[in-house]
Amino acid sequence: MTRRVPRFLKRLAQISTLLRIAAVLTMVGLALMVWSMLQPTPLPVILAMSVGQGLGTLAFALFCGAVLIDQVRKQRAKGRTMSTDEIAAGEALVGPGARDAAAGPAGAQAALRDGSPPSRGVSP
Repeated sequence: MTRRVPRFLKRLAQISTLLRIAAVLTMVGLALMVWSMLQPTPLPVILAMSVGQGLGTLAFALFCGAVLIDQVRKQRAKGRTMSTDEIAAGEALVGPGARDAAAGPAGAQAALRDGSPPSRGVSP
């Protein structure tokens, strides 16, 4: 019995299992919603609005969990974070215009005078 619990939790944490459970919960929630549309009596409407919404929310949370697990695994597989060169390359894509706009008019004027980007909006 005690061996089954960790095995069950390990299997539950697999992305494919999480996605299957999310898909089933979504289909059940949608079935409740359709039932409430086809038979608009109080019971189906109340079930669709409470149980159906709960199942849909749980399915969405499981889907987000699967995406999060996948992203964490991909980053761990890379075995590194962004290096300073990658950060600098990202800043080069932004360009000096965005930094000048953030620095204000004094920073833009300083950049025009000496050709270098302003330093954090502090005018010389």
